[in-house]
Amino acid sequence: MAMTDEERFRFDLAGYLVRPAILTPDDVAAIVDQIDRIKHDPESLPPEHRAVPGGPSSILIDHPSVIDVLHEIIGPDVRLENTFAVWRKKGETHGPLHGGGPGQGDPIFGYRVHNGRIHAGMVRVIFELTDVHKEDGATCFIVGSHKANFPMHPDHLSLEDGKRSEFLMSYECPAGSAIFFTENLCHAGPVWKRETPRVAVLNAYAHLATHWHRLTIPPAVLAGLPREKQAYFRETWYADFRTNPATINTIDRFVKGEEPPVNTNHRP
Repeated sequence: MAMTDEERFRFDLAGYLVRPAILTPDDVAAIVDQIDRIKHDPESLPPEHRAVPGGPSSILIDHPSVIDVLHEIIGPDVRLENTFAVWRKKGETHGPLHGGGPGQGDPIFGYRVHNGRIHAGMVRVIFELTDVHKEDGATCFIVGSHKANFPMHPDHLSLEDGKRSEFLMSYECPAGSAIFFTENLCHAGPVWKRETPRVAVLNAYAHLATHWHRLTIPPAVLAGLPREKQAYFRETWYADFRTNPATINTIDRFVKGEEPPVNTNHRP
């Protein structure tokens, strides 16, 4: 599903985009069960499933409805920089408002549009695995702040009721939806207000030639992924000019075994 003109307009205007219900109910149920056990009974899972993006959650790595968007707003050469699962209970938060302001030129987090094409340095994808309403306390954004030319003003950085910015917005969506936002957009995880926990997976994607996050995925989880999914964690380089012609670090080349597997011997 290539981005529609309306989706491009929304993403460029607000800094985020919702694609509702891209996962099936069975997919959602399997991933929720996995995260529940990761958080509360990890020994009930095999080692390769004890963290995202292993096990059922591996379908999120390269879901077609996600990758098609990323190819348009990052480019065809994408890495999965970082991923983590959220199990947020009523009353819990996930960080204050941060980001936004004059960072469009930053090669990691920046945002710009040139010659009719969006260039977003790093894009976070939230996979919401429970139904979300605007008042629940899911991720919220200061819309348009990804293109702001002045630093975020303190009057717009409160999450307290009655003191929130008029530009602070959230979303609502059914379980199984994907929310895309540029990391240069001012965003936060406010207090979750529902009795039902918020269950989500947050993936950070970036261009193959940049690297911000240190890899923290357990070695057993990476080793348990199919090679075509390991490819999204391949080394950060685009071209190797020691060969003639230059070797390009493509997914196809990695999948065919022309590059050693991703390093699974690190310590998280």
